[in-house]
Amino acid sequence: MYKKIKNLIPILLVILLTIGSFTSFAETLNNQNAIQNEILKDKISLQINERFESGEKIVPVMVKLKEQADIEEVSKNTIYSLNARNLDKNEIELATREAVIESLENTANKTQKNLLAYLRLEEGKGNVEEYKSFYIANMVYVKATKAVIERIALMDEVEHVYYDEKVYLFDVVINEEEIEKAIEESEEFGSIELIDIEEDTEDGGKIEIIEDDSIIDAQAVSPSDIEWNIKQINADDVWNTYGIDGSGVVVATIDSGVVWDHPALKNKYRGYNAATGTVDHSASWYDAYAGRTTPYDDSSSPHGTHVMGTILGQEASGRNAIGVAPGAKFIAAKGLGPYGGSSSDLIDAGQWMLRPGGSAANAPDVINNSWGGGAEMNDWYRDVVRAWRAAGIVPVFAAGNHRSSGEPPAGSIACPANYPESFAVAATDSNNRRATFSLKGPSPYDRSLIKPDISAPGVNIRSSVPNGYQGGWNGTSMAAPHIAGVVALIVQANPNLSVSQIEAIIKETATPLTDNSYPSSPNMGYGYGLVNALSAVEAAGAGEIPDPVQTGSMTGRITDYDTGYGISGARVSISGTSLYGITDNSGYYTINNIPVGTQQITVTADGYQAVSGSVTIEANRTVTVNGTMKRENVVQTGTVTGRVVDYYSGSGISYARVSVGDKTTYTDSYGYYTLNNVPAGSQYMTVGASGYYSASGYIDVIAGGTITVNARLVRTWYFKNDDNDIEESIVPEEPVEPTIPVEPIEVPLPEQPEEKIES
Repeated sequence: MYKKIKNLIPILLVILLTIGSFTSFAETLNNQNAIQNEILKDKISLQINERFESGEKIVPVMVKLKEQADIEEVSKNTIYSLNARNLDKNEIELATREAVIESLENTANKTQKNLLAYLRLEEGKGNVEEYKSFYIANMVYVKATKAVIERIALMDEVEHVYYDEKVYLFDVVINEEEIEKAIEESEEFGSIELIDIEEDTEDGGKIEIIEDDSIIDAQAVSPSDIEWNIKQINADDVWNTYGIDGSGVVVATIDSGVVWDHPALKNKYRGYNAATGTVDHSASWYDAYAGRTTPYDDSSSPHGTHVMGTILGQEASGRNAIGVAPGAKFIAAKGLGPYGGSSSDLIDAGQWMLRPGGSAANAPDVINNSWGGGAEMNDWYRDVVRAWRAAGIVPVFAAGNHRSSGEPPAGSIACPANYPESFAVAATDSNNRRATFSLKGPSPYDRSLIKPDISAPGVNIRSSVPNGYQGGWNGTSMAAPHIAGVVALIVQANPNLSVSQIEAIIKETATPLTDNSYPSSPNMGYGYGLVNALSAVEAAGAGEIPDPVQTGSMTGRITDYDTGYGISGARVSISGTSLYGITDNSGYYTINNIPVGTQQITVTADGYQAVSGSVTIEANRTVTVNGTMKRENVVQTGTVTGRVVDYYSGSGISYARVSVGDKTTYTDSYGYYTLNNVPAGSQYMTVGASGYYSASGYIDVIAGGTITVNARLVRTWYFKNDDNDIEESIVPEEPVEPTIPVEPIEVPLPEQPEEKIES
C-alpha cells in the first residue's frame, strides 16, 4: 500500500505543477492583453476606432514614427561651418537644404523599414488598400483594416496612429455691398461674369468661399490704382524708394490651386518662359489632391488664385496692382479641393516644397498657408513646419476665422497657426481694427507666447479670380498673403537673413495696434501689430548697403555666462548703422554687409545685462565674434516633474493642466509632465483635467534640483454603492479627495517614455 501511495506522489506533483503552470500562463496572457489594450488606447486616435465601430472595414490613417531627425542641429551646424568658409549665400542655402533633406530621408529609411515590409505583406493579402511613405515628418499614410492598424500601433518604433482627417480652407465672407458696387462699375467700364456656386458640400455642410459673387473685368478699375491694402502696409513705398519688388525671390502657396495664366500672374509663374512662350510645370506645380499635371483652381471657390494675387499680382502694364511683391516668381501645390482635403495630401504637398521637381534648388523662400483646423494641440503638421524652417523656408499661416457671430474666444487660434514654429497672421480692416472674425491667442502650446504674430489687411480685399478680379473678400486667408509678400521684399533686400531673423524684423518694425480689449502691445489679438513693409525692408538693410567690395560679415554665438547655453532672441547691433542680427534658438547669428573698419558692437537681450565691444571688419571676410551675457537679478529655480493619474485605475491622464506658480504645462499621452525654471521655495500647485476634480496644495521647489510631484485625480461622477461597485452620478456620494503627494504615489506606473511635454 505504501509503495502504491509513494508511486502516486510524483504523478500528483506533476498534475499540481501542470495546473499551476496553466494558471500562471493564463495570468500572464491576461496581463499581456491588458498591456496591449492600454498601448492601443494610448497610440490610436479615438476617431479611428469610431470609424471602425460605425461599420467601416478600411480606414485611412497616418502612422507617426518615434524617431525624428535632429534637423535644427543639422541646419545650424551646416550654416555655421559654411559661413566660416566665406561661401556664396546661395551655395550655403542649397547645401543646408540638402543636408536637412538627407537627414530626414536617412531617418525615415532606417525607422520605416519594418513597417513598410509589413505593409507590403498585408497588401498582398488584401488587408492594405494603399500606403505611402513621407520622410518630411517620418510618417506613413496607410489605408487598412482594423487588425493591421492595431498591429502597427503595437510596433515599438511607432509613436502614434492618427486618423487621416479632413482639413479645410478657411471660410471667406464676401462683402455684398462691394459686389453690388462692382456690378454697377462694370456696367460703365467693362463686362461681368457670374460664377456658378455649389452650395451643398458632399457631407451636407455649407461652403462659404464664394456666394453669388461676380467677377469684374480689368477695365472696371483705374489702371493706375494701387489697392488700398497694398498702400496700407507701405509696400508701394518700398517699390518706389528702393526699387525692391521681390525680384529673385520664389514664393509658394499650398491652397486650392491657381489659375497660372491669369493676366496678373502669368509672367510671375516660374514655369513660364516669357521669352519663348513655353511652359514647364514639372518644378513649379504639384497636385497632391487629384494628381493633375497642369495648374488649375476650383471654379466654385478660386481661393488659391485670390491668395496668390495678393502676394504678387500685377499686370505687365502695371495695371491692377493687387500684390505686395510683383517682381517675385511663384510656384504652387494643390492640397485642398472645394470640400477640403486630407491631412495626408497636405503633408504630401509640404514635402514636395522641399524639393520641387526633384531638386532642393527649386525650393521656395516662403510658403503661404491659408487653411487650418481647430484650436486644439494637434502635432500632425508640426514636423513639416519644422522641416521648412530648417531648410530656410518661412512658414506663413492664417490665424483662422470665427464661423459664428460675435467675438471668437481667447485661445481660438487655429492649428497649425498655433504652433510655436508657425508665423501666424491676424486680419485687420482699413481703420487698422482687428476683424471680428480673426481668431485670437494664446496658443495652447505656450500661453505666454504671443499669437498671432502679426496683423495684415484682411477685410474687403480685391484680388485675382478666374477671368478677372474681385473685391469684398474677408478673412485671415486674405491677410496671410500680405506677409508672404513682405517676406519676399525682405529677402530681396537682404538674402542672408535666417527664418528667425526675418520674422523678428517683421515683428520689431510693425506698427503697434491696440483696442479696448487689448490696451497694450504686443497682444493676443493683433500680435506685434500691423506689418510695415517699408520699415521692415529698411531694417533688413535696403538702401544702406555699401559697395560689396567695402563690406565684410560677422558671425558668432551669444551664450549665457553661467550655463554656456545659447541665448535666443539676442540683438547684436552695429553702432551707427541700421545693421543688426537676431540670434536663433541656439544663440547663433550672422550679420552681412558691414562697412569695413573698426565697428562698435552692442548686444542686448531680455533678462540680461547689455555687453559691448569693438571689432575690425575686413572687406569680403567673415570674422567670428562670440559673446557671453550675465543675467539680471538671477532668480533661483528648480524643476518639478511627475505624473497625473486616475485615482482608481492608476492610468495616466493625458492633457491635464499642471500649474506651479505662474508656470503651466500639460501632460503627455501617458500623463507625464515636466516644468522647468520654476522659482525656488514654497509654490502653490494646481492640477486639473476635463471630467476630474482639481487637486491643489503647496510644494517646496528646490533651487537647482528636481522634485517629483505625482497627482491622483478623482472623476467627478464616481461614487460607491452598497455593493462597493463604481456607478455614475451627477453629484458624487462621499467622493475621495484628489491628492498631490510630494512623494511618488503607490500606483504601479510604467516606465516614463523618452519624449515628454516640457515647458
